[in-house]
Amino acid sequence: MNIIIDQGNTAIKLAQFEGEKIIEKFYFKRSDIILVNHWIKTNVKKTDRIIISSVTNDRLEIDNENIVYLTAETPLPIVLGYDTPETLGKDRIANAVAIWALNEHKDSLCIDLGTCIKYDLVSRDGVYLGGNISPGMEMRYKALAHFTDKLPLVNPQPYRTKYGVDTTTSIVHGVQEAIKHEINGFITRYTNEFIDLTIFMTGGDLNYFDKVYKNSIFANSDLTVVGLNEILIYNA
Repeated sequence: MNIIIDQGNTAIKLAQFEGEKIIEKFYFKRSDIILVNHWIKTNVKKTDRIIISSVTNDRLEIDNENIVYLTAETPLPIVLGYDTPETLGKDRIANAVAIWALNEHKDSLCIDLGTCIKYDLVSRDGVYLGGNISPGMEMRYKALAHFTDKLPLVNPQPYRTKYGVDTTTSIVHGVQEAIKHEINGFITRYTNEFIDLTIFMTGGDLNYFDKVYKNSIFANSDLTVVGLNEILIYNA
């Protein structure tokens, strides 16, 4: 069994794989580190292979020698054509590996709608070319409330009107429509550069945007753990 542990700033995701097939997934808040360690103690066997991708200093209690800690030096099935690989986010590395594994020898773009919105390109030659980072949806909502005196903090929500008809709907339209326009802009830019570009979309805010692009993208909420599993297999 392959055990995937993705320690983020707000959540910890765990997944069990048999080969390249996901068997089960688990989600914990970062503050639930005690529950995570209990899950590890209960479910992880010494014969399992483990990969840990972490951006925190929270300590995991694992009695196992078959562990890969993802770093900039970890061997990968792709080449990182990035000037500062040591600063490249582990989730971006995992997403890049995932879209290469799912779409080998074709140009691919990953759009990750999380805390930040990340755009990552992998060439048909298996080279990670780089990408873009912009504020995520929650960050944009919080910025409007934080940097103004009178605008309220609004939660993301679906909407049915063409325009904002009050302060709340104006903010919702402004934030979420701006993200759509941003995504459209980058898709247009990169499809002009790469003639046969395959686009993948993932991340915690995927459900707010995937239907808009359902005919032109592959939506996959498991992309990051899929990539981590591919890295683990590569290092076996």
